[in-house]
Amino acid sequence: MSTQQNTDIALPSESQPPSLRQQVQSMEHQFALAAPKGVEARQIVRDVLTAISQNPDLLKCDPQSVLGGAMTMAQLGLRVGVLGHGWLLPFRDWKTKQHKAQLVIGYQGMVALAHRSGQIKSISARRVHENDHFHIEYGVDENLVHRPATGDRGDVIGYYAVVKFLPDGHSFYYLTKAEAEVYRDRYAMAKNRNGEVVGPWKTEFDAMAMKTCIRQLSKFMPKGTDLATALAVDDTVRVDIDPRSRPEYVAQHVDRDAPPETVHVGEVVDAPADETAPWEEEGTA
Repeated sequence: MSTQQNTDIALPSESQPPSLRQQVQSMEHQFALAAPKGVEARQIVRDVLTAISQNPDLLKCDPQSVLGGAMTMAQLGLRVGVLGHGWLLPFRDWKTKQHKAQLVIGYQGMVALAHRSGQIKSISARRVHENDHFHIEYGVDENLVHRPATGDRGDVIGYYAVVKFLPDGHSFYYLTKAEAEVYRDRYAMAKNRNGEVVGPWKTEFDAMAMKTCIRQLSKFMPKGTDLATALAVDDTVRVDIDPRSRPEYVAQHVDRDAPPETVHVGEVVDAPADETAPWEEEGTA
């Protein structure tokens, strides 16, 4: 009796799609095309890989949102997770039930971009403590006087940013700590499963409050291209990885009216302590 031979042929398994880390590494050439002169594409790749290692929840995110955010930072000449320039913040989109990475521009990133306009003499942001001498006047002759206390300065009660223009003129914006907390509670998208704020608003509250002052102050500042772009893409989900595109035109804005059950999937891990020194109070660049 003849035996039936097994005619099944083992087919090669389908190749696995490239990992997020591999995709980041493969984009070095695109980063080089996007970045301003003097910014090293290899450093951009290292920064993004470090951010992924420090915050593995980024691996859960739609890769396009991680790569898009990295591309936008490259176009702006800012570093991901370093020097307070900005972060890729993982969260869960309550509409699509999908994890995505939100781009958050940092305080020092805003300051650096403001200087690039060529119309800014100086820009700084500071904390106000309860024992400081602090006086502001609004009206025809707006004035701000701040003399830090020589001894115990007490608790922080507010924040302000000041910009001096070229050739002359200045403007400032003041925010109380209570107002900063209201802003955080309304706009901070990074929250854990218990609804508690995480990310930069938790780990660097003062810096985020000063960034808020600069955001408001920017309404009265010359709109240099890079700063205007940063303001347009801040707190958005970036999806475009074309190094030639205008980043302010391709973004998914995070819904600030999302319901309380919105779940964010992990804290942003900031740069090591020695790299966050620029977050100190004076904040000048």
